[in-house]
Amino acid sequence: SYYQIRHHFQCQQRAKDMNKPLPSLQDWEFMRQTYTRLVDNPNQNQPWTDDVVPPTLGYSLVPSVPVPPPYYAKRSPGKGRGLFASRLISKGELVHDGQASDVIFPNAMMFREFLFSLPR
Repeated sequence: SYYQIRHHFQCQQRAKDMNKPLPSLQDWEFMRQTYTRLVDNPNQNQPWTDDVVPPTLGYSLVPSVPVPPPYYAKRSPGKGRGLFASRLISKGELVHDGQASDVIFPNAMMFREFLFSLPR
């Protein structure tokens, strides 16, 4: 259940941890490989496979244009992790649409299997 997952990963304690690191490139690669191994349809090309922007910098909004998004992740003193603008963002500008970075799990059990395959 939801509460079992939160307990297993110690989510309540981790949410208060202002020193937890940002995921490294190795962390992202591990999560991608785990997703591919457990969930991915081998005949389906995932949007991230051809993106030259490393996942630690975001992803390309337009797959054929290798430009990172107008924000970046970093630590904020006393606040923890957050996203910060890397340039001026125009009113109404699309900065995330989910299509190039979000993954889909066909059912709840696949999502659960993926989560429990990750290290704590």
